[in-house]
Amino acid sequence: MIVLDLEALNEDAVSTAKRLGAEDAIALTARVRDRMIRFANSSVTTANHVEEAELMVYLTKNKKRAIASTSNLESSSVKRFVRDLFDSLKGLPESEYVSLPDRASKYSPSTLGFDRKLVEVGEELPEFAKTAISASLAAGGNRSAGVIDAGTIWYAILTSTGTKGSDSRTSITLNIRSFAEKDASGHGLSCSSTLAGFNPEEAGSRAGRDAKKMRGASEPQPGAYQVLLSPTVAANIVETVGMAASAFSVDAGTSYLVEKLGKKVADESFNLTDHGTVKGGLGGRVFDDEGTQTRSTPVIQNGILKTYFHNLTTAKKWKTKSTGSAGLVTPHGWNYEVGAGDSSYEEMVKEMRRGIILTSNWYTRFKNYRTGEFSTVPRDGAYLVENGRVTRPLKGMRAGDDLPRMFSSVQLLSKDREWIEWWEVDTPTLCPWMLMDGVKITRAYE
Repeated sequence: MIVLDLEALNEDAVSTAKRLGAEDAIALTARVRDRMIRFANSSVTTANHVEEAELMVYLTKNKKRAIASTSNLESSSVKRFVRDLFDSLKGLPESEYVSLPDRASKYSPSTLGFDRKLVEVGEELPEFAKTAISASLAAGGNRSAGVIDAGTIWYAILTSTGTKGSDSRTSITLNIRSFAEKDASGHGLSCSSTLAGFNPEEAGSRAGRDAKKMRGASEPQPGAYQVLLSPTVAANIVETVGMAASAFSVDAGTSYLVEKLGKKVADESFNLTDHGTVKGGLGGRVFDDEGTQTRSTPVIQNGILKTYFHNLTTAKKWKTKSTGSAGLVTPHGWNYEVGAGDSSYEEMVKEMRRGIILTSNWYTRFKNYRTGEFSTVPRDGAYLVENGRVTRPLKGMRAGDDLPRMFSSVQLLSKDREWIEWWEVDTPTLCPWMLMDGVKITRAYE
């Protein structure tokens, strides 16, 4: 087990930077403990336990700034790293940035998103995998593969103006993919910041049920459909909205939300909020990379874009305040929450005249970031709905749209929501089922 004094490492870095003459200095350390198991053909195949730590340092001097990180965390190595980084400023061009505020802030760890039981979890992971595999088999899957990942991350920050603090997060995630036959597969997911919120049995059952229902799947006719997105798929699309809401993306011209502040960008039923810390959230912390306190930020309210994500530099340019979203270069969200609707899943299906249910997807790619044009490839459980009834399973398709039109076509949102984080969703997202109209469906190879 790594035993590191994160605050002492930060002190080494910042004190060295100040002696060298840096105008601003930030040291942000992170220590990670990660336990992972993989399983294939319904048997556990691999178990890994990884512990690592990293120090990120930010320096400014004479309108120049530099950012770098190191994993060599001996005191003498940290001091040498800071000296080398400071020396690199000489060869860098001038850039626009805002100095750190003179007023220092002090932060204590949040209890939200942290579970002591998850810190030491390890031997239980193979049993969780067996539970998911058994549930999948009972529901109709013949074989399963997947991964369980349990992690803890500790943070500490110190700035040259005296801001300091620490925080920590825990999470556990299960992804399981089950097969009833070669082209009949289903996906199950359970993720939580607490052990009590983790449900491997339900994830396994969902994967097995969808695998069984996917037997005999065929391609749909190309065209525009109502599409019912599971929280897993919807969270993947919502995350791209969050990326577009970064002031960095807006300034770079790679966002479809350019010049949209105060304007309608989605149906009035759609609400998106970001939280630095929130009960159940798997990400975030109480301070951002600049030492600004994180907060809850309404991004879209009743379909209206309310703000972009800002750090100190972008906030000055936009004549506003930081949203506690730094990224020293790129402001970003921490934990997204999509507002709940008032429909059940069954009610949403009954509202579909000619539609498709999508439960999982991958390879979401943009054709044009500026207009929001993208496509994604559905996989695992996908079903045709005709006049409120599921009529057959589908495979071999691609869903394409542009974000402004798609979110303006939201018809219904479910009451129930799920936290989603996996390899297609980096930013944890609390998301409902979402029914949208007019989504273009083509064959996968088109």
